[in-house]
Amino acid sequence: MDKNGIRDQFIGLVSEYSRKKADEITPDSRFREDLEFSSLDFMAFLGDLEDLFDVEVDEERALRIITVEDALNYIDDLVKEAV
Repeated sequence: MDKNGIRDQFIGLVSEYSRKKADEITPDSRFREDLEFSSLDFMAFLGDLEDLFDVEVDEERALRIITVEDALNYIDDLVKEAV
């Protein structure tokens, strides 16, 4: 899967959790402040990301994710490693 395919699926999932339309989500969108993710939302979101991309997210690394771009870059790296 290429980066655009990963991005599209990723943004779709973010949109489901944030109740914002995909075109309202930018790379600089912050999960808590801009997208209004609670801690529980974020953990459930990470679980869905693992299922969607068949990867394992490191919880310590996940705690350092602030923006959509942070998370997308991390998932892209995990997907590349899994290939």
